[in-house]
Amino acid sequence: MNDMLSGLAQRREEQMLTHPLATRSAASRGRLRPEPADPIRLCFQRDAHRILHCTAFRRLRYKTQVIFSPENDHVATRVDHSLYMASIAETIARALGLNADLAYAIGLGHDLGHGPFGHAGEEALDKMSKRVNPGQAFAHELHSLRVVDKLAFRPSTRERGLNLTYEVRDGIVCHCGERTEQYLAPRPRPGRPLEKLRRRGTAPFTLEGCLVRMVDRIAYVGRDYEDAVSVLGRLPPLPAKVRRVLGQDNRTIINRLVTDMIETNLKTPHRMGFSDRVFEALSLLYEFNCRHIYFHPQLMEYARRTESMLETIFEFERSHLASIEPSAWGIAPRGSAPWVEELHAFIRKMYEPGERSSLSQVVLDHVSLMTDRYARNLFEDMVLPKPVG
Repeated sequence: MNDMLSGLAQRREEQMLTHPLATRSAASRGRLRPEPADPIRLCFQRDAHRILHCTAFRRLRYKTQVIFSPENDHVATRVDHSLYMASIAETIARALGLNADLAYAIGLGHDLGHGPFGHAGEEALDKMSKRVNPGQAFAHELHSLRVVDKLAFRPSTRERGLNLTYEVRDGIVCHCGERTEQYLAPRPRPGRPLEKLRRRGTAPFTLEGCLVRMVDRIAYVGRDYEDAVSVLGRLPPLPAKVRRVLGQDNRTIINRLVTDMIETNLKTPHRMGFSDRVFEALSLLYEFNCRHIYFHPQLMEYARRTESMLETIFEFERSHLASIEPSAWGIAPRGSAPWVEELHAFIRKMYEPGERSSLSQVVLDHVSLMTDRYARNLFEDMVLPKPVG
């Protein structure tokens, strides 16, 4: 019965994958640790479910997308963006005859490496990483691979990491949605091991991975504009060309970008991208968001405060671990403050006894997994005086 169910799933996938560059499950380069096949789900759908159920994904609910720690429940957080992106990527993949399961899984997992407070938090972690280890940058897409390979947990198992397929891991580490690209084609060869990548911008190995990277901007550019209007108040009108080509609400913007990407790939199947007219309008919209939203004085002030907060947390934890022997990491001294106990509990959970991880890497791992509110509460526990008596 299991073989029959698996065969049905395989035949159904083959019928749906009509694009010449579609990635087939049967041709996957496999997992870091070999596993028996699932009797019902093909490998990329199985990966999507592992990401969806892991704790690291649930934490995205309380991580900033653009508006810091929003009290408005209708403002997008990092988990909303990931779901939007996965849904859009799946839609385009299915329309083109690409592997929709693969696109969906990459979209769900692409931002798991984001720290608290969005890109302001990422910049803070990058500065701290380079300060303690010159030349060692922190980039959320590179760290996302570390999360799925080591820091995320599979439900009901003791294994560290989600043990995803190569194609999903590749799409995650190569997504880099902040790049301005009109077209993107897959790299021709796998190249060096994914965990050895240190440079942002490497092209994905699959066309589905290229699709997800292009979709990242579709998922956030209109949503960020609508969220900013609801929180920051009145903004200047969108440029005339943006309104004429893309529209002026998120629903219309997404629809026109999705339609254009599908039409463009039908003309140039070897790459994903946008037509000249639509790409020009998209670039104008992104420039508008940078000028009036991402660098808005109110958000920049929040960014400065969060950078100071994360730097304090980083230095407190780094100084504490530096004051004790590595063999004692994971064992909180008697009478420790709550933040010290939580740091050691994290070490016990995330690392095998005797595992060699640098002091700065342990602290980066811990801070990167924090939600906005967890980081705020930890900061208060570290620096605010406690009541006496």
